[in-house]
Amino acid sequence: MAPYKITNEETLAEMAYLQAQFGYSVRYNSPITSRAELADLEANYDAIFLGIGLGKTSSLGLPGEDQRNCVGAVEFIADLRQLHHQMAVGQRVIVLGGGNTAMDAASEAARLGAESVLLAYRRGKGEMGAYEFEYDLAKGVGVKGLFNVAPVEIIGDGYVAGVRFVRTETVDGRVSEVLGSEFVQECDMVIMATGQAKQTGFLALIPGLELDGKGRIVANAHTGQTTNPQYFASGDAWNGGAEVVNAAAEAKLTARGIHRYLST
Repeated sequence: MAPYKITNEETLAEMAYLQAQFGYSVRYNSPITSRAELADLEANYDAIFLGIGLGKTSSLGLPGEDQRNCVGAVEFIADLRQLHHQMAVGQRVIVLGGGNTAMDAASEAARLGAESVLLAYRRGKGEMGAYEFEYDLAKGVGVKGLFNVAPVEIIGDGYVAGVRFVRTETVDGRVSEVLGSEFVQECDMVIMATGQAKQTGFLALIPGLELDGKGRIVANAHTGQTTNPQYFASGDAWNGGAEVVNAAAEAKLTARGIHRYLST
């Protein structure tokens, strides 16, 4: 979640409050990355909760994505949480995407002092996935929109210098490119808010855990229990990507499911 919405201090204070109430322990800097580590958890705990969310920003496979200063929105926001206002941002920033994460990245870039922030989306303004108030917040800090354009290439010579776009049109719900409409928009930073990958590699380490065709964890809608009965899930890894309020509601449902499982 973008720092301008909730600070690290607020999050840590909430954790401390809950920890004082319920007495749970937190093990920081303890990633679980192997089957052996999962087996150790399974041997020592009766129920295991998966709240791993989604993974890194999905690649579009564009030429030039490897240019310096072409970054994923999720990684950009995560770095910002660590570095705060010490983080460098380009003077002319282009954000690719039309969801709420794109709005967060654009808003944060503007707040960090970028001279111009351009939000580029392949469909029209009314078709963006972001909530309208999120776009209004972004516009309020100077973000501008560029609609009905699709990126073709990230231009640069080792360092971002611009994005080559092609104009698009939507016919019967399908986006198509307008022939001969390519143009270059100069910039010195590109933030890609193009969705997030599922963490299927990690989930494959859990025996008997079923995923659906979209890589989401399959779980009981009333208890959050997965197809491996020792494991329970909530949040983006289960729902495929929603809001914090959805994850919180699902976690409460799953907590009750875990309680029933341990009580029988």
